[in-house]
Amino acid sequence: MLVSNLIHRVWIIWVTVIAVCTCVPVPCPQDTCTMSDVKDNQCRDLDAYLKCMKSLSKKCRGDIGYHSAITVSNSEFKKKCLGHEDFSRNNSGENSQIVPSTHNACPMLFDDKKEHRFCGLFGDPHLRTFDGKYQTCRIHGAWQVIDNPFFSIMVTNDAVLNSTTATAPTKLTVMLKAHKPECTLYKLFEAQGDLQLPDKFEDSTTSSGPASSPTVSLSWRSNDPNSETVIIRLSYISTIITVTRVGKYLSISAKLPDQLAQVFDQDKNVLCSSGCPTSEQIDIKQVTISELDRGLTLCHNSIGPTGHKLTDQYLDWCVFDMMTSHDEQFINASHAAYSDVLFFEPRSLFNRTVSVFEFNPVSTAGAICIHRLNLFILTIIALYNFL
Repeated sequence: MLVSNLIHRVWIIWVTVIAVCTCVPVPCPQDTCTMSDVKDNQCRDLDAYLKCMKSLSKKCRGDIGYHSAITVSNSEFKKKCLGHEDFSRNNSGENSQIVPSTHNACPMLFDDKKEHRFCGLFGDPHLRTFDGKYQTCRIHGAWQVIDNPFFSIMVTNDAVLNSTTATAPTKLTVMLKAHKPECTLYKLFEAQGDLQLPDKFEDSTTSSGPASSPTVSLSWRSNDPNSETVIIRLSYISTIITVTRVGKYLSISAKLPDQLAQVFDQDKNVLCSSGCPTSEQIDIKQVTISELDRGLTLCHNSIGPTGHKLTDQYLDWCVFDMMTSHDEQFINASHAAYSDVLFFEPRSLFNRTVSVFEFNPVSTAGAICIHRLNLFILTIIALYNFL
């Protein structure tokens, strides 16, 4: 009996060690694949880089950064090099996988069913980053919101009238970068808070690709006499961008594939990817209290276009904006941003209805911790019953 128990314990320890060792990730050695900065040999360098990267496919199978680099490099090769004399005559081996279709169709570059990430910016201004961080920032002037090989978004924040501290988005530019003629040519969308949102791109078009299944589409809708929304869909990269104007202020939301959300320049201040610089961030709980009762009442009692009430950070941000700007247009801006979250990322909401500015607040951070603790306890109970 003693020997049997000893063998059983040794077996459990051995299985645990194997499981732990199996779960420890092996670093992907993709840094060993490099490209030269010399532009004269760009296609040859891209070809060599792709072959090097694909030789690491087994070692880097689960590395998202590796797959993002492969996707972007394949796209660059197809765009710049398939017509090049060194590659057009004999395109065999590794690169035969990326020969364009003879049907001249735009390929889907990302799987629409896989995980996506969401980012939004609105109000004074408030930011939800791709990795789920919530920040309130100063960021006066022009800032990059998103930047990747397929599109970029730039926003300009100006001072709010009758406020000494508040700023808000008043200008916004969405630039679609040219990617294969059958996918999209270069397109530009520009919005200003003091003008109605344009219902088309700067080239007077609203779409790209076949009429039956456009790769790019722009649609405009009126929410009420003082608010409208533009929705830009980029089907070939499984991306949706919304631009909303409420009064004289703008907001932006975007949902894009997880792999694409992680492709950005580390040296740039790209708000959705890097967040606001620490020096630009504001702790809303340290704001000077001003007309708190009025702000709480207005934000609590307000109802959004879909019949919802504000919760979580969006309730806090509404109250904050009312105290710093005293402009009720920010209530509608909060609802517009909240509607985007309900559409794009409803799982991120915890439905907290008590603001951090009220007595004994239950913060979203606390809600997240409680949620995770509950999941942990349920997991332990399930394992205990199973064993």
